[in-house]
Amino acid sequence: MNKHSPFQKIWGLFHSMKLGIALLILIAAACVAGSLILQNQIPAYYTAAYGAGAARVIQAIGLDRVFGCWWFLLLTGLLCLNLALCSVVRFKTNLRRGSARAWGPWLCHVGMLLLIAGFALGQRFGLETYFYGVPGETQEIEGTDYTVRIDDFRIDLREDETVEQYTAELTVWNRESGQQQSGTAQVNAPFSAFGLKLYQNSTDWACQVEVEKDGVPEESLLLCVGEMLSPASMPELSLVFAKFYPDFAYTEEGPVTQSARLDNPCASFLLYYDGELIASDVVGIGHEIVAEPYRFVFHDPQPYTLIQVIRDPFRWLAALGGLTILVSLPLCFYLRPKKEGGQNQKGDEKP
Repeated sequence: MNKHSPFQKIWGLFHSMKLGIALLILIAAACVAGSLILQNQIPAYYTAAYGAGAARVIQAIGLDRVFGCWWFLLLTGLLCLNLALCSVVRFKTNLRRGSARAWGPWLCHVGMLLLIAGFALGQRFGLETYFYGVPGETQEIEGTDYTVRIDDFRIDLREDETVEQYTAELTVWNRESGQQQSGTAQVNAPFSAFGLKLYQNSTDWACQVEVEKDGVPEESLLLCVGEMLSPASMPELSLVFAKFYPDFAYTEEGPVTQSARLDNPCASFLLYYDGELIASDVVGIGHEIVAEPYRFVFHDPQPYTLIQVIRDPFRWLAALGGLTILVSLPLCFYLRPKKEGGQNQKGDEKP
């Protein structure tokens, strides 16, 4: 029996198919976890969604930021090393055989490498961020020299009051050069400007909230669904805008909206003091929420737009990887080796 040195065993392990399959399974499981658990949220979100114990586990092992944590990067790096070594080891063998079918697995490995490289470089040097607001508001695009203004936002409805299209009119300009571009972002039809793609991602409602203390106006803020405010003079008191109902009605199933029209607009709210819930209700627009000595009033409801901003300079590399894998599949599964003496040739390359 031949004895292999530790180096030969390690070398054999790193370009083995078993290691590659095991790494693919682990990476696939991590991707499923990253898809099921909302990523990159504040710690309070995971505590509210999963409970304190589960939230600690999620954050401790990095399931709240799967695609950027050290163990996911390590698994991806090992897979790249495995694919690269497999491609190098089998290149000379493929040249010697001269069989088109033998190049199928090799091209598949190269395609996977290109796909992973395109994704990794896109994550490292690309950009993905979000902002939301109502017409007239401006936002700086995080990580760039650009600012965007929401010129207009409208929701087009069909006759049955279902949504036909969301449309955001946007203007983007470079804060240094002053150059600007204007365009329209719709669902599945992004607006491209300065190498950025701006997608109309989703929408919800916002209301102006007036805050009074002892009958004296203290502040007025535009609050979107899901946001909260605290009076400047009492930060322990917090009002959360939980949900908006354009046409409120209460049924056996609970509160619902009967239509998209502003026929009976109401806002659902939560009121906290020092972290403890002290009130929860649905209030009509223009009606007071009293928490002495404070009064809160919702008014002027309007839809806001959520815009997704993406810049991926290496998308072409990932696309090339996907195309290479597609080319490899017919070579792997549909081309048969030549026959000699009525028998298939032996020693075909393993996929």
